Amino acid sequence: MEKQFWSEYKSSFFPVPLVVVSVDGKEKPNLITLGWTGVLNSEPLMVGISVRPNRYSSSFLHEQKVFGLNIPNKNLVLGTDYCGIKSGRDIDKINELNWHVFRGESLGTPLIEEFPVSAECKVTQILPLGSHELFLAEVKGVYIDKEYLNGNRIDWAKAEGLAYGSKTYFLVKEALYKQGDSLQELKK
Repeated sequence: MEKQFWSEYKSSFFPVPLVVVSVDGKEKPNLITLGWTGVLNSEPLMVGISVRPNRYSSSFLHEQKVFGLNIPNKNLVLGTDYCGIKSGRDIDKINELNWHVFRGESLGTPLIEEFPVSAECKVTQILPLGSHELFLAEVKGVYIDKEYLNGNRIDWAKAEGLAYGSKTYFLVKEALYKQGDSLQELKK
């Protein structure tokens, strides 16, 4: 297989999880779609979101040090894209998309009812990276639609979660392999 070398790195050279972050704005909650995000630690459960300082939600994240992490699925791709390209300075995205806010029990964070998974997060550290700032946050509560639970795990194939890369949204629709199965197969 022939490979091409990129001397100038492309920011989306592999797919990443996609989230819609919710924060309390000046008069109403605001939403921002982010692709530079992920789980960073398991105990305590920590996540990171990377936000450009000039984005409307950035100042609210600095002031409040809390946010909602709403994980979209296939049915929410239109709204997820919309929340990433429209600014809360100009429009009420929640009203425009006819989505519904509920408040988390741990931090009172605004979360979006339509998303299969939402989490309340408390910012513990902010790191300037260059074009973005990394907000490290501890997860204080998670809300999961029961239809997407398989025992004590989220069935992402059933939930049809989204990933983002190369300016394109991708669908998680099939579970391929369970962690640890390789040990059994290699014994054969």
